[in-house]
Amino acid sequence: MATSSFLAWFWNERFWLPHNTTWADLRNTEDATYAQATDLWVMIPYSIVLYIIRFIIERLIARPLGRKLNISDIPNRPPSSNAVLDKVFSSITRYPKDERLKGLCKQLDWSERQVQRWFRKKREIHRPSKLIKFSETVWRLLFYTGVLTFGIFAMHFTSPKCPWETRMCWVGYPDKQQLTLSSYWYYQTELAFYASCTITQFFDIKRKDFWVMCIHHFATILLICFSYSINMLNIGMLIMQLHDFSDVFLEASKIAKYLKHDVLATTGLVCFSLTFMLARIVYFPFWVLNSIYFDAWEVVGPFPSWYIFCVWLSLLQFLHIYWCSFIVKGVVKMVKQGGAATDERSESEATDSDEGNEENRKKSGLGDAPSNGVTLRKPVAK
Repeated sequence: MATSSFLAWFWNERFWLPHNTTWADLRNTEDATYAQATDLWVMIPYSIVLYIIRFIIERLIARPLGRKLNISDIPNRPPSSNAVLDKVFSSITRYPKDERLKGLCKQLDWSERQVQRWFRKKREIHRPSKLIKFSETVWRLLFYTGVLTFGIFAMHFTSPKCPWETRMCWVGYPDKQQLTLSSYWYYQTELAFYASCTITQFFDIKRKDFWVMCIHHFATILLICFSYSINMLNIGMLIMQLHDFSDVFLEASKIAKYLKHDVLATTGLVCFSLTFMLARIVYFPFWVLNSIYFDAWEVVGPFPSWYIFCVWLSLLQFLHIYWCSFIVKGVVKMVKQGGAATDERSESEATDSDEGNEENRKKSGLGDAPSNGVTLRKPVAK
């Protein structure tokens, strides 16, 4: 009795649906099929299926491929043992700066670069190898490419005019917009993916925006469930496609970087930057949000849950702006490095060029080689 009373209160149609609309208007009939909130439970077994698919792709396809392409599977090597730095690292800070950094340099007779390199290597001991990163990137590229293609297909057969005339997303809403088989599975796939990401992100490669991604996944799941439950399918599919579009270029750029094709990696990063800006900084606020704020008001009329929808999508736009700052940093760094693409969200601080330069210095006898707190200066052959 208590459960039924709670459900009746929670699914109050005055809150969820536009005026003069009831849940009875969205019941399935022989002639019409609508999205039902009970369909969302499918995402639980489906997310498990997606994880199994990911496991197969990463372990049985991507990793063997990466080995054939000579991508390193060597774990990060720890720095030389140093009692002073070990104590600072474990009990004070993992990122020494300013006076502390200068004090360590003076105490050990090391350069700032040597101390920073020691701390960087210490931080990276437990970080995954390039092969593991490559495998995860291959999975994401395949998923984003596949789901984007499927989403375009679903939108084409459901509401092909919506991307160009966003006002059409609201025409006939809610009872004249029906659920198709393609839109059903598109929603389920996106929801299952982000549901699985909320768990796997704690085991995946950690990035600087880890907690921001947690908020993003939560907001995305909430928005997908919300739009599906009240049959708001057209605008929901449009938003999901918009977010998958630029991610394809990002993952492709990462793969090119792992394969050391710098020109392709840079091209991919430029394409990602442009598509991200156009899709999420220009199209999303000035077309999609504009349509939700104004077209929906005019065509459908405001209702309580619509305000919640607007708030969460506004939060999503703030996340877009936050990530845009990373993209700008990446582009600036790329220009400074003469065209070398970088992912500013990555926690990995050791670049290929850094590692290569360090090895070259050791082989040629140039530079300092720190060992147990003593600076070993190797003479340069003349």
